[in-house]
Formats: sequence, structure tokens, C-alpha cells
Amino acid sequence: MGLFGQSEPAGVQIRGKSLTCQVCGQSAFYKKEGQLHSGIATFFQVEWASPTAHCYICAGCGYIHWFLPQ
Repeated sequence: MGLFGQSEPAGVQIRGKSLTCQVCGQSAFYKKEGQLHSGIATFFQVEWASPTAHCYICAGCGYIHWFLPQ
């Protein structure tokens, strides 16, 4: 997973609390960015203007946790 994201999983803090996977309980994640496309943005081919979210991918099971930047 090193090409476009973190090469090693790490712990994550969200609002001062440690993130744990909601599926398997793992506490190590890879971080990536993801765009939130809407049907209208896709129709008009302006996906690049869609908002971006922080994605934390569980190192144990691969479940993706999405967070909007604040």
C-alpha cells in the first residue's frame, strides 16, 4: 500500500481518542484521501470539485473508516 498511501500502518487519534476498527478491533491503520462524488458532479464531469475525506484502512481486516475534515 506504499505507492499512494502510508507504507506502514500506524495508530490514529480522532478528536483526542484512539481509533479502533469497528469490525475487528485492530488499532493500526493506513491513511489515504478519498473523494466524495455526487451524481450531479459525475453527470457534469466535475468530480474534481467534490469534497475530500480522510480514509483510515484497517491493517487487520481492510475495513475503511471515512471522516470528513474539520
